[in-house]
Amino acid sequence: MRNEKILVVGLGAMGSAALYHLARLGVAPIGIEQYQVGHALGSSHGHSRAFRIFYHDPLYTTLAEAALPLWQELEALSGEKLLELTGSLFFARPDNEHIEQKIGVMQALKRPYELLTAQDVAARFPALRLPEDTVACYTPQGGFLDASRCVQTHLLQARRFGATIHEQVRVDRVDLSQEWPELETSAGRYRCSRLIITPGPWASEIVESLALPLQVTRQQKFYFQPKHRAAYQPDRLPVYADGNTQFYGFPEYGLGMKAADDQLGVIASPNNIDRTLDLDKRDQLKRWLETIMPNSEFAFVTGATCMYTMTPDRDFLIGPHPHNPNVLVSAGFSGHGFKFSTLVGKILAELATGGTTEYPIDRFRLDRPF
Repeated sequence: MRNEKILVVGLGAMGSAALYHLARLGVAPIGIEQYQVGHALGSSHGHSRAFRIFYHDPLYTTLAEAALPLWQELEALSGEKLLELTGSLFFARPDNEHIEQKIGVMQALKRPYELLTAQDVAARFPALRLPEDTVACYTPQGGFLDASRCVQTHLLQARRFGATIHEQVRVDRVDLSQEWPELETSAGRYRCSRLIITPGPWASEIVESLALPLQVTRQQKFYFQPKHRAAYQPDRLPVYADGNTQFYGFPEYGLGMKAADDQLGVIASPNNIDRTLDLDKRDQLKRWLETIMPNSEFAFVTGATCMYTMTPDRDFLIGPHPHNPNVLVSAGFSGHGFKFSTLVGKILAELATGGTTEYPIDRFRLDRPF
């Protein structure tokens, strides 16, 4: 049996960040991943994830702001470009409660934002043509993260600071009955003084003892290429979201212009999810893009499947396991967690090494009533 100090199980967005921040603290953590690191079978892969502070709840705005300098620090340390601050544009028809609520948060927190008319949007972002009665809100602290590169960079820097990574190691059982948690894995048994579990859509399987009320949904994203590309680059087009359709999109980056539907897809299992592309959804998103960006002549490039892991209240799960304080669980990021991942990693590292964190995470406790 291997006796280790701190183990991290699951090395996607949250686990890679936890491993990095633990290594920065000098504790030489061990990371365990069931597949190869950087795999495309979970929720942490791909070319882009939105970064925004424009939220319905001031807690998430505050946490996103706290994550921003950590991403910038990781960029400076690694020399990798991870974050593009293009600004974020959220738009809707009049009387849309979602945009009104988010604008109210920006006002209450006194954060910078601009209300724009459809004419203002067209003047600033020539590719966009929104309906005349559109209400649009632009926030400069927005953009997108290169998701796969963020995970890889966290892991590379974690190794640099002393972390060890075991790939293709399946966790078969987690024993929390003793003070020191034990794992049965395909590579043997591990015992550790602290265990951090960041399992993504596999949370309900890995943490069976909690019977977490999580729901995994199948989501898809599609990439399109405009005929004339200049007006669609990150320096000329922000990340944009439609409050009425719940569709959102990105400027051209990676495989093209990504577009997706933020509405929940069908309930799925991470072990046998259907990865066949939904061509009806593809065509629906293409029509939406052509409506708000007429004369663009979008050509379909490709698509991919990922997953949301949803909690009933859409709040995250971060904190000690109620039955064993030496076990920390981080899960249920409900489709919008990636931007927070480097901050979540720091929080988990602080909890594992010192037992406390300065960040407000009480709402995310695992034993809260749902």
